[in-house]
Amino acid sequence: MMRILTSEQIKAVEAAADESGISYLRLMENAGSACAKAIRTRFDPTDKRRVVALCGKGKNGGDGFVAARKLFENGYDVHVLLVAGEPKADNAREMFARLQELEVPAEPYMPQSERQRALLQKADILIDAVFGTGFAGSLPENLQALFAFAETCGGFVVSIDLPSGVCADTPQLQSRPLKADLTVSVMALKPALVSFPAREFAGEIQVVSIGIPDELYKAYNKAFAFSDKDIAALFPKRAADANKGDFGKALVIAGSYEMPGAALLACGACVECGAGLVRLAFPEQAYAAVTAAVPEKVLLPLASNRFGRISAQEEKRLLDALSNATACLVGCGLGLDYDTKAIVRAVLQNAGVPVVLDADGINAVCDDIDMIREAKAPVILTPHPGEAARLLGCTAREIQADRMGACATLCEKTGATVVLKGAGTVISADGKRFSVNMTGNAGMATAGSGDVLAGMLLGFLCLGLSPLEAAVAAAHIHGLAGDAVAAQSAMCSVTPSKMLYALPSVLSRFDL
Repeated sequence: MMRILTSEQIKAVEAAADESGISYLRLMENAGSACAKAIRTRFDPTDKRRVVALCGKGKNGGDGFVAARKLFENGYDVHVLLVAGEPKADNAREMFARLQELEVPAEPYMPQSERQRALLQKADILIDAVFGTGFAGSLPENLQALFAFAETCGGFVVSIDLPSGVCADTPQLQSRPLKADLTVSVMALKPALVSFPAREFAGEIQVVSIGIPDELYKAYNKAFAFSDKDIAALFPKRAADANKGDFGKALVIAGSYEMPGAALLACGACVECGAGLVRLAFPEQAYAAVTAAVPEKVLLPLASNRFGRISAQEEKRLLDALSNATACLVGCGLGLDYDTKAIVRAVLQNAGVPVVLDADGINAVCDDIDMIREAKAPVILTPHPGEAARLLGCTAREIQADRMGACATLCEKTGATVVLKGAGTVISADGKRFSVNMTGNAGMATAGSGDVLAGMLLGFLCLGLSPLEAAVAAAHIHGLAGDAVAAQSAMCSVTPSKMLYALPSVLSRFDL
């Protein structure tokens, strides 16, 4: 797991490391060396050797001096531009002196210098070491102009810790930062690197260690991002003599005459994710559409109301099916009316197994969210920002302005595990510890994508994962499926159906 630390938490960990005997100077040396290693790993096999390092006057500039020195020592053609004059911070001055001892070319940046502009235009690699976690506010106009020009030069931009112009603790931007191709985040992820719009400027993100012992981080266990390895560790191994009963019985209450596809997508995802049996409860008016795909599902057609939705008169049959389930999903494509609300209420009041509440299942409880807290069994909420806003009585803009805070409030008010969907899905079971998902892409912002996610979550519950584990795994792998589709087609052509087709290959990476 990769920790997400604020700028103040970074300072506190560094101070603890210094007190333990790892000096600030050593930490700077380690940080710059780790960044140089990240660059060498990517570029040593190539012939790209021309490097320009843009260095500020603070600690981030000191990291840049170290990276420049290490690359110079390994045969790279390095040139350093001091964009804010000579360094002011003590450790940065020391690292600049070591750079000068090697006679690495270094000079003040001059906006009108054609020679320096030519250096930037010819650079294969541009190191951004101007501002780090101490930055706040907006960039000076001269640096905005420099960064705008640098982006036109075509060099591969590597930002140390953060793209310059991004404030570590908030994704909101007061001016346009330098857009990186790779951000080497020192020690941990920063809040701005996991949320938009700031994350858009980070490019690929790589977290590097600088030799601080794990015990010094233990006080900071609030927010994490998960890797493939972390997700793989959540799944139990399949026994060679397993049978379908070992992998649960999923009940999907979904679909309507208007939206039968939502039920098919959810069932398809649940099947692909390994549930032993998937039963779909749906309104009989959608029978023809529902039988068109996912032959693995077991059907439970129910009486329809006049809108082509499940009639509340079928409550007993639903509860009978629920009593035989391992986990339940309710909401995808149900539509919203009196019958829907009655069905969702009955499920929450009677379920003895985890319930995934999605889409219209969420909309059905917006007028009385206390029924979620009063549910007998664990509930997993999967709202998008609009649904979260309806639950909390605010606007989607307010949700997006503080996604982690909104997730925490939903946890507090409902007692549920919350999966706040969107770019950088935020997940929490208690409103105190959070997972932020780092996979996925903008092409997934399309109708039906959430149905796939809900079905995956249900499938993982049937495999025996806890609600929190299932939510984290589903969000991560759902994003990977979207990324796999995007890699093979236009972003606008990423569809939920294509994501379903991509799931088997993606899941194979997790030895399922």
